[in-house]
Amino acid sequence: MDDCGEKSGSRAETRAQIVATFNRLVLESGSGRPKVAQIVTEAGVARSTFYDHFAGVEALFDESLSMLFGQLATCLISGALVEERNWLMAHIYENRELGRPLLTGPKAERTEALFARLLAERLEGRDNARLHAILISGTVVAALGAWVSGKLSSSPEKLGQQLTATTRAILDA
Repeated sequence: MDDCGEKSGSRAETRAQIVATFNRLVLESGSGRPKVAQIVTEAGVARSTFYDHFAGVEALFDESLSMLFGQLATCLISGALVEERNWLMAHIYENRELGRPLLTGPKAERTEALFARLLAERLEGRDNARLHAILISGTVVAALGAWVSGKLSSSPEKLGQQLTATTRAILDA
């Protein structure tokens, strides 16, 4: 039985290594998504191992984005994790060149749907959870898109405060 726990722990570590490598490559390259060959080489895993964990780069990308937006969802809903929220907002702004395509244009709809799903998970059991998740997601993605495109000027802290207040207003409506 110990072997099972060891294997699942090892599997989780391998998955985390692949995601961490992907994140690093995306941030270092500044040009979008790396290829599977580059990810597996840098992560030190076999191509088959990559596909044991992910259906492809898009699935890996969704998981990576879910980590960031999941943290943001938690911060906005709780209203209490100010330092973490400020760090996330600064991270988004520092990486605005990479984030712009995800927050504006055709890909924004996919990002918004992913964020709505993450919000709905955190709001599960509340009245109108799905509606609130959709409203919050649309508002946040639109504001972040305007911000990273230069259409909205704000410090990360101030925008984070506004998004938290807006989230609270939607949840209280």
